[in-house]
Amino acid sequence: MYSNGLGGFTPDGREYVVVMQSDDVSPTPWSNILSNEQFGTLITESGGGYTWFLNAHEFRLTPWRNDPVVDPAGEFLYIRDEETGLFWSPVHKITRTSTHHVCRHGQGYTTFEHASHEIYSEVKVCIAKDAPVKLFILKLRNESDKERRLSVTAFCEWVLGQNRDETAMHIVTRVDPQTSSL
Repeated sequence: MYSNGLGGFTPDGREYVVVMQSDDVSPTPWSNILSNEQFGTLITESGGGYTWFLNAHEFRLTPWRNDPVVDPAGEFLYIRDEETGLFWSPVHKITRTSTHHVCRHGQGYTTFEHASHEIYSEVKVCIAKDAPVKLFILKLRNESDKERRLSVTAFCEWVLGQNRDETAMHIVTRVDPQTSSL
């Protein structure tokens, strides 16, 4: 309903669905805010947005650039084929491929759907009801007739404050050998 060429509401009005081809760019970001009393995230149809704790302005965990033309992302999710080295994302902004991406903004969640390299992916982003936790629920389906070996990597650009330029010198990262996390 109320389609504008790239998106519109489902007949029941519960979701706003955006379908983007590889070269499509929305006129402005279509955003969904997911939050509980202490934690939240703003996420756009192409994967831009940011995450905060307690205060969306003062305590940003990832960057908010407020650029409606570029809609830069500070949080990324990659899928990699471990045999070929090819990588892609279920999110439109990150690695644009020749196939389409679908974004579904609903009340309390945003879902991204994408098929690439014979792998169908669906990632649902939501916030825990009563904890400062952002969830990425990823489903993958092999659409080829061969066995696949894939890895999934999540990455975020830390801000940990109001402005990345002010906090960057205070952010120190390390490798956790037990989880291979940075």
